[in-house]
Amino acid sequence: MTATDNAIHAFVHETGGWVAAQLEACTRCGMCAEACHFYQATGNPEYAPVWKMELLRRAYEQRFTLIGGLKVAIGLDKRVTDADLSHWSDLNYHACTVCNKCSMVCPMGIDIGSLLHGMRAGLAAAEVLPADLMAAVEKQVKEGSPLGMTDSVWDQRLEWVADEWEVEIPRDVKGADTMVVFSSIEVMKFPTNVAAIAKVLNKAGEKWTVSSKAREIVNFGFYQGSEENTKLFLNRVLEGAKELGVKRIVVTECGHAYDALRWHAANWIPEANDFEVIHITGVLGELVGSGRIKLKPGFFNNNGTITFHDACKIQRKGGHIQEPRDILKVLAPDAFKEMTPNREESVCCGGGGGVIAVKAADPVRYAAFELKIDQVNAVGAKTVTMTCSNCRLQYTDSVEHFKLDWKVTGLAQMVADALEE
Repeated sequence: MTATDNAIHAFVHETGGWVAAQLEACTRCGMCAEACHFYQATGNPEYAPVWKMELLRRAYEQRFTLIGGLKVAIGLDKRVTDADLSHWSDLNYHACTVCNKCSMVCPMGIDIGSLLHGMRAGLAAAEVLPADLMAAVEKQVKEGSPLGMTDSVWDQRLEWVADEWEVEIPRDVKGADTMVVFSSIEVMKFPTNVAAIAKVLNKAGEKWTVSSKAREIVNFGFYQGSEENTKLFLNRVLEGAKELGVKRIVVTECGHAYDALRWHAANWIPEANDFEVIHITGVLGELVGSGRIKLKPGFFNNNGTITFHDACKIQRKGGHIQEPRDILKVLAPDAFKEMTPNREESVCCGGGGGVIAVKAADPVRYAAFELKIDQVNAVGAKTVTMTCSNCRLQYTDSVEHFKLDWKVTGLAQMVADALEE
């Protein structure tokens, strides 16, 4: 089989029969283009979501419809080729974060995000994807983490965090209620977030633990579009939870990891339904709202204007919209200002979906971030907080790239800093 044959087979396997209704329903109205931050930032018509899934439409039409076959036969259309796959690989891995805003605005109710994920499944099957993304996938397969966070590195980093911030991080505690799984982004790049979450959970008296088997929540198989690798990485987390006998799994500040474990795992792995999956944003909201932890009111009122970035998979898809705002109204009632648009309509940071891991995507990634620059500057904010470390990585990198005078932080860190003794 050629690469193209492999891709088309994966398109069919991933999307199944429902793809026909979805593709046929599209009226080419262009509303999805206006929702896409890459299209907004560049004006490039190829970045419109409807065009990003054009290869899937052509492959489906040519393979499964009479009119598609006739078009090819009389020269009105050309068969999908390996060269087509390479071009659409760039469109789907460089200029799509699978943020799902296009799905939200589609007047026909088409789940464009799932179709684009189906595109990635086909491209992954054909092995037509960015080399640096594939290298990260292979590293996670072999070493357990795309950032090279091996067992020994994980051990050393957690011990260092515990000593440096004088906080207890329970490990492999059987019978704990909650298993917390950090991302390697937090452990390797934002260790203050690890310390903050531990401090908050300990203060609340939560019976929690981390697992040496489930030490990575990031799922590069999900970015890749590979069901096989996505399930491999999900099973590592679920095996850790099963071994410890916990009731719930807390996903820390990683949006796509939350998407994979909260929704997709249950469709692929029956054992995933044995556990409650909740994002740390929901936990923080629950602890503050119930009074299990107390915050110092107005603790950040004198730090200049603060704004909040809504992460696509946590706020728009996950629905954790109100909790951060309730918390910020306590921490900075006078300093907190909303950027526009916000909540479900927020503009993606531009680094999700594995895009930040692809070096060739840097120009379009930075172009998309300029939309965020305009939004943050419009409210005069000097501090931007969020609940996704992948977004935080995109913000931190872009602040350095554009030489911006901003502080970028995580909401959990703010909560930990403002805890009443």
